[in-house]
Amino acid sequence: MTGRKTHITAGVLISFILIWYLVQKGLVLSPMILPIALASSALGAVLPDLIEPPRNRRHRKFFHSLLFFALLLLYLNRTYLSLLTAGPADEVTIGLFFAGAGYASHLALDAFTPAGLPVVGL
Repeated sequence: MTGRKTHITAGVLISFILIWYLVQKGLVLSPMILPIALASSALGAVLPDLIEPPRNRRHRKFFHSLLFFALLLLYLNRTYLSLLTAGPADEVTIGLFFAGAGYASHLALDAFTPAGLPVVGL
């Protein structure tokens, strides 16, 4: 099982990569975005285990499933495409985008554990 520190580290690493990419595209202009992105991705990276606490090996339900992961990736793609068409983003949109990216990093790490992710998790 992957630990909380590992999830937070991965979420923050993802946020640095995404910030660099979004700045290069001209989609992030405000200097307030960095702390919002870092905090949001760190929170998103531990959110799955706050929603479904790891009390046993079978704690992974819907919010730890491949279905939820796919839905989350669709949301992130839609948000990214709207950033491309709408221009620079506000802090709320960036916060939600980075929280979703942190959550996705959590699920990606969990997918590579021996327990993996359930398909639907019901």
